[in-house]
This record gives sequence, C-alpha cells and structure tokens, in this order.
Amino acid sequence: MKKITIISGGSSGLGLEMADLLVNAGKNILILGRDAGKLGKALERLNKHTGSGTAEKLICNIGEEGDIKKLGRFITENNYVVEYLFNNAGRGLFTKATGSTSDLIDAVFEPNLKGLILLTSEILRITPESEELTIVNIMSTSALLGRAEETIYCAAKWGARGYTEALRTELKGTKRNIIAVYPGGMRTEFWEITDHNRDISGFMDPAEVAGKIIHAVMVKDRLAVTDLTINRK
Repeated sequence: MKKITIISGGSSGLGLEMADLLVNAGKNILILGRDAGKLGKALERLNKHTGSGTAEKLICNIGEEGDIKKLGRFITENNYVVEYLFNNAGRGLFTKATGSTSDLIDAVFEPNLKGLILLTSEILRITPESEELTIVNIMSTSALLGRAEETIYCAAKWGARGYTEALRTELKGTKRNIIAVYPGGMRTEFWEITDHNRDISGFMDPAEVAGKIIHAVMVKDRLAVTDLTINRK
C-alpha cells in the first residue's frame, strides 16, 4: 500500500505551502479543493520538485458527504493508506452579531467544522487500525479567544477545537495521533475574501508558519507535540 498525506484547502495559502514542503521532503501528497483551476496551478508548482515525493489533486468539497465518499473510494481503489491528514480548509467571516443569518452560518460552519468532521470520519473509517495515522487539525487563535465581529467564525472554530479534544480522548491508546494547531493571522487570500479593509502587512508569512507546523509534526523522537499555537512577535 502506498502511504499518502492529504491536505484539505491545499490549493493556496498555508495548505499549498505545507504541500510544497512535504513533497520536497519526499512525501506523497493529495491536495483537496473546490476550484479546479487553482488545484491545477498548485499541482504545477508541486510537480516542479525533482525529489521522490509525488503530488496529486482531487476536486472535493469537504462539506459535501457525497464528495467525501468519492474521496474514500479514490483512496481505497488506488490502494493508498493515509499517513497524515491535514485538516486545513476554512472560511472566515467578519460581521456584527446582528448580521447573522442561516446562510452565513452554514457557509462558515461547512468548511470549518462540518467538513473537518466528515473528512476526519471518512479517513478514520478507511485507514486500517494497524496503520499509524496522524491527524493535524489546523484551526485558528480564534478557537482560543472570543473576538468582536467574529461570532460565527469563533463558534465554528471553538466547535472544531471541542471536536479535536473529544477525538483525542476517544482515540487514546490507538495508533491515531491528534495534533491541534492554532495559527494567528497570515498574509493569504483569506483576508482578500473576508475583510478588504484590514491591513495585513504585519501578519505572518504562510511559508514560515508552514515550516513551523511541518517541523513539529514530522520530527520523530520521544516527545510528541499535541498542541501548537503560532503567533507573530
């Protein structure tokens, strides 16, 4: 069986930076995303590496159960086994609490919480218990702090944090490792979509954040990282 690493939201930003580092380190990567064009451009970048790592892409809306089942079939039919799962996909929203609507709640909860749960559940289901699996849930410092005009976003991220903690408890003593990552603001298109007026010039470089995460996850010794918070100085 071929070991692979899955990265949701892998076509841009932090996800793509992590994929780049992992392919360069010899890992076999499968990036997930909803935009075929962005996935194609990301794959072109990843395929420029000449090392032993490989990269593939799959169009997948992690908030759609049908897409998740399609992903599960793709993995099993290709005789893959997931070694690392990076739950990285997400969407932000900045609005007054009085502006909450059902559509906005669904739009934010789908990638940040529902999709994370669906994807994790499927990978757990199809990964043999004899194989070691590391699940890295990349959330936000908004999962640790309540912030004004982020009520829906914080609710989704706090839900993801609760799920992560409960999952860790449920899987204790198995070959499943759960790592929670809480990065602060980064200079990515996340802000272009969610907040056009914010000055992000002092925010973190996603490539540097990716390096911190990959180092913490991949270094194998007697000590294990379970929670990682990354902030700018």
